[in-house]
Amino acid sequence: MSNQLEEKFGAWELFEELWEESMKDDAIVAVSQAIRYKLLNEPCKDRLNLRQDVKDNAKARDLRTKGNELFHPKVKRYIEATKYYNESISFSTKGSEERGMAYSNRSMICYALRQYDDCLKNIALARESNYPERLAVKLAQREADAKRALQVENNNNQDSTDGQSDTNCITEPKELKLSYDSLETLPQVANCLELRESKDFGRFVATNKSLKVGDVVIIEKPFCNLLLDTYRCIRCDFCHRESMFTLIPCENCTVAMYCSEECMEKAHAQYHRYECPIIRDLWRIFTKIPVLAVRTVISAIAAFGHNLSAMKDYLEELNESQVNAFTMDWRTATPQDIYSTVHVLESNHAVRDGKDREHRRFFAYIALSMLMDRTELGPVCDENPEIQEMLFDLLERHMQTCPVNMHSLYYMDYHPKRKEYDMEKYASGCFPLLSMLNHSCAPNMTRLTLPDGRCAVIISRPIPEGGQLYDNYGMHHCLMARTERRSDLMKQYKFPCKCEACENNYPMLFNLPRVDFYEHGMIDVHSIHAELVMHQPKKAEELLPKLLGYLNKITQYPYFEVCCCQELLLRCLEILHMYTSKSTRYLRYCKP
Repeated sequence: MSNQLEEKFGAWELFEELWEESMKDDAIVAVSQAIRYKLLNEPCKDRLNLRQDVKDNAKARDLRTKGNELFHPKVKRYIEATKYYNESISFSTKGSEERGMAYSNRSMICYALRQYDDCLKNIALARESNYPERLAVKLAQREADAKRALQVENNNNQDSTDGQSDTNCITEPKELKLSYDSLETLPQVANCLELRESKDFGRFVATNKSLKVGDVVIIEKPFCNLLLDTYRCIRCDFCHRESMFTLIPCENCTVAMYCSEECMEKAHAQYHRYECPIIRDLWRIFTKIPVLAVRTVISAIAAFGHNLSAMKDYLEELNESQVNAFTMDWRTATPQDIYSTVHVLESNHAVRDGKDREHRRFFAYIALSMLMDRTELGPVCDENPEIQEMLFDLLERHMQTCPVNMHSLYYMDYHPKRKEYDMEKYASGCFPLLSMLNHSCAPNMTRLTLPDGRCAVIISRPIPEGGQLYDNYGMHHCLMARTERRSDLMKQYKFPCKCEACENNYPMLFNLPRVDFYEHGMIDVHSIHAELVMHQPKKAEELLPKLLGYLNKITQYPYFEVCCCQELLLRCLEILHMYTSKSTRYLRYCKP
């Protein structure tokens, strides 16, 4: 097998092979035992190519060379070049010439993009990292040039775009607040919401007063979150801030990068002390769900002060039926209390088939094996097998809770080929309160990722007093036919959807009935969309009241114009309150 194929061979492919080999025995239990035996006693680790993550200056040099090719004056793909330089920094050893060279090259990017402060920071980092004396004159000249350019800018009171207004990128998002006073014990939830329970819906969130379109009723901080691997050379692994020109590396792995020493220390305390030796292999063999499950378990360990015995005792005594995220007093809740709201999230274990359950157990075994082999958890588990069993149970539990409870985090990014902005995922997070919201293919609320990683719930259809709030799990009647929606929901979430859209077989968007213009007035959704595509906050602020008024006036559903206005409302909110990628401001410099 070539190195390239080895890189692509993952845990799922190995499980499929072992499952097929073991299916000669019809009993699921026997198959499960056979797979675990093979995982523990046969060279499966070799098949997965599991290995220690080590710094590699030769690899760093190759990555820097690729960055240089993209930086070339005839290419000028500066953003892509920066990613290669960052990866070079991650692979280089501390104090090596290779790291100093990569920092210096990153300073060239900053100078070309007129980010003179960042240019000077990288020059300082280069000198701290054993930048070669033979090239010192070149670095000193760039430093002098950057200081002069920065002084000119300060004197002229200009920004880095020569005074050109760039409302698309540099406007700070407006702060979003709850539309009502918060619950006394839940500062993140409006006092009109309450958790109810019924035979048909289980636990669900309802309102005790009529809600209008645009009302903000929840703003929740995640228990833990996970930066997607594709952004590790762009964003801080801890705070997720986009800081590609100033990222610094973890000194013990080749994956995590941070915007500051402070974020590095916080990450180490909360999760990275356990992830550091295994994170590269986790991303190489798993998709984001198993990696997020590992992050959840590790974050739980940190919530218990890394005291695994205390954690085991707490969970053994925990009465899961009494844990209620809506009745808990979040003002005085301990980290252990907060984790308990994550611990009890629905796993759908009882409705998963044997193969599904076994493949998640298999992933849990692999993750636990790596944690025991390479981290401080190994000796603890060797001394106390009960703790090892607890960790396995938690990994297995969250391999099942993550696919049905976690939420993606988004930002706004510019697509040059389409010449428009759109939402892009950058992370996944665990939100115990949001997880209480049931699904509908015709939702009456929408979620909005705020710049600090919190998630806001905003009403998108009028909800009467006593009505339930319905989220959408990614299957909307405007975009998918009923058969496809129900199939996907059953496959991932294990329930037959009986929402209003499915029960009434609502059409897809372009087959929806049109609003009676004589009764409700005319609204030109196409022209509004054309104006919002420009991503101008002032325009979004101007159009927002018009959309809110229209949606609050029409209580019937579904109509083509109503569904279009819901999407336009979301776009307005995204422009005003979400983070917009700063890298878009540099596109003008990236053309050869």
